[in-house]
Amino acid sequence: MAMDPVCNMYVDERQPAATAWVRGRTYYFCALACKQAFLELGIGDEADAPPSQLVDSRGNPAAAQAIPTGSVTILFTDVQDSTQLIGQIGEESAQAVMLTELGRQQQLVQRHAGYAVKRLGDGVMAAFAEPGPALACAVDIQSSDDDDTDAKLPVRIGLHAGEVIVEDADYYGQTVIMAARIMGRADGGEIAVSEEFRSLLDPPAGWRFGPSRKVRLKGFSGWQRILTVERGEAANSARNEER
Repeated sequence: MAMDPVCNMYVDERQPAATAWVRGRTYYFCALACKQAFLELGIGDEADAPPSQLVDSRGNPAAAQAIPTGSVTILFTDVQDSTQLIGQIGEESAQAVMLTELGRQQQLVQRHAGYAVKRLGDGVMAAFAEPGPALACAVDIQSSDDDDTDAKLPVRIGLHAGEVIVEDADYYGQTVIMAARIMGRADGGEIAVSEEFRSLLDPPAGWRFGPSRKVRLKGFSGWQRILTVERGEAANSARNEER
């Protein structure tokens, strides 16, 4: 598999939508629009240019587009039980399923005006200028209305917002670490957020924040409070059980 240098999507090298041979290297693209942006913006002469500076959230060329900086919402995803999936359908088939899922996540990040920073193992890291689109993206990732998916993979998601350090189109600092740690405390199918993130906005229609709980997160002193973002029905059911 290859990565489209414009939009960060993964492309099957055997069936790319388009290719370009530039300076002794073959580039693979998920769509003709990405190839056009690549050539028009001269990316082949600067192949390491950050993808976020090449196209906007709709895939249109946008050389001046800047990646989110300052106070940013960081989103991490992770597909659980990938080893079990390999045992069930074999390594090659599992890899194809995983790449399809990660490609779907990256498309949703782009659709919600986010920046897909990179792939990390069985998940992705993304950054958003505002918390609302980040949460909407997380909800869409967890929605199981995709008829093209034979089996819903158990994805866990973590969200946290705050100041970040940006270097070479990547993100560093306590906000990034916190988001990753929160994702690690979520179960498959869950969206977990920090209490600070929860204070920034209301959840999308049909979803709500569950009760907060105290957890210890590696690298952070004391207790931290996190919440899950639940479908309205699940939240009502949980509250009825508490009564």
